[in-house]
Amino acid sequence: MQQYRVEFFENYVSSTAANRRLKYVHHDFCNDLAIDDDYIAIQTTVIEINATDKVKAGHLIRVLRDDEDYFFGIVTDAEPGDYITRVSFKPFIALFDADILFYVYSQYRSAANPGTTLEETLKDYIEFYFVNNSDYRQDFPITVTIPGSSSRTVRWNMGIQPEIENGSWNIIGLYSVLIVRALKEYGVAITVTPNFSTGKIAIGIGTVSGVFKIDAGLKNVTVKTFKVNDRPTGVNKLIVHDVTDYSRTMTYYVHPDRTWDTTNSNRIVPVSYNIRTATPDGSLSDPVDDFELAADMVAIDEFGGLEFDNLIELECAPNDPLINPTTLKNGQVVTIYYKDGAYSSILTGKNVTFETITLMFGSERILYSKKTSK
Repeated sequence: MQQYRVEFFENYVSSTAANRRLKYVHHDFCNDLAIDDDYIAIQTTVIEINATDKVKAGHLIRVLRDDEDYFFGIVTDAEPGDYITRVSFKPFIALFDADILFYVYSQYRSAANPGTTLEETLKDYIEFYFVNNSDYRQDFPITVTIPGSSSRTVRWNMGIQPEIENGSWNIIGLYSVLIVRALKEYGVAITVTPNFSTGKIAIGIGTVSGVFKIDAGLKNVTVKTFKVNDRPTGVNKLIVHDVTDYSRTMTYYVHPDRTWDTTNSNRIVPVSYNIRTATPDGSLSDPVDDFELAADMVAIDEFGGLEFDNLIELECAPNDPLINPTTLKNGQVVTIYYKDGAYSSILTGKNVTFETITLMFGSERILYSKKTSK
């Protein structure tokens, strides 16, 4: 059996932000741990440790293997018994699985009404509810940054409407709506990096730079799931008409790698088309540019996240030198070469055991059973 060290920390709250920190509580060891670190479909992992009443729901958990950090999460339940304590936990991002009061005009509407970038919007809500809240007992020792190397997502819109007509606000799920859709539709991810020396947690928001390439045909990789939706009966061509001049159109095409643009080549056939309209808002002096901007927003609504609409699960060794799976971050865009095709996807989760790591790519999921570790 292989042992993992697990450490537990409480969120030490204080009315003074500088004094907030992760405070060590307890540690133990467990065997043959299997962790579900799923970004878009949060799962619960259950472990058994020696009996203790020191571990509580709401504590933070750190998992190490050979002194290497493997996982950081939040305890959701602790059941002490005579000989063992069963501890249930989720990835730290589950902290944000809560409702927020959302200003709908943060979303992009036009060049004249751009709203707030998606990255800044996520940062603002995390800080408002979990860092600088008026109830300091709700706060965590978190610092939120948008890395300078990350591009800003200006033209984003998730179609979130006000709760009442002519209103400006609605109550939505921070995680279930904003965070998950930010990754699935725009490739914007949240990374969590705890510093146990300082007791602080660094959160980064942005896109992961570069495209990582994986050859799934090599012997070091086992293909567990390869589910790509070619959508032969779905929409793969979109025609957008200008409502101020119906003769003015933009046409968008979906390509076999699930990307889409206005390039009329390397297309999916048979053709299945949709027709929609766009309303220019007059924010640009050139009416053609004004319409093209509005048409792009319609296309984003139609096809946004399409290239990640798949589920690809690849298994490899934790120390695989070609993939280096422990260093890959959620939000990493990849090109996966498999058989005679090249497929675009995005890393959205990992299943970690001592012997293997299963990398989960894409926005789809298949339900599977969980294992209790001891």
